[in-house]
Amino acid sequence: MAKVERFYVGPQIAAGSVLSEKTSGGVPVAAAARANGMVWTNGVVSADPETGALVGGDIRVQTKRVLENLKMVLEKAGTGFENVVMVHTFLRDMNDWPAYHEVYIQYFDHKAPPPRYTVRAEMADPRWLIEIHMTAVV
Repeated sequence: MAKVERFYVGPQIAAGSVLSEKTSGGVPVAAAARANGMVWTNGVVSADPETGALVGGDIRVQTKRVLENLKMVLEKAGTGFENVVMVHTFLRDMNDWPAYHEVYIQYFDHKAPPPRYTVRAEMADPRWLIEIHMTAVV
């Protein structure tokens, strides 16, 4: 059986301890899991990585924050955007897709970005405009 490693990033950090995001219930949530040469990220929103506070703004601002958070998560798991094999994007409003795509494509080779699907979704917090989950190889 493959060993599963979980990676934590976020604001509830004590020096030398495992990084951990916390849900509203206080349960640590892994930012990513790695097994058999694959990495799966959790759904990532526009939270400040130091404080956990929402980074507000329009869809462009939130998309950039989400992608920067994902970059940090993927790097911690030993990979990067160049190794992403699938992207799942959830938008609160599909009218935001063109602006989201404008920011998103800056993080990938525009001639060969990974497959993705984008769907409209009701968010757990109505201030969130976007949430992204990625799968990558190591």
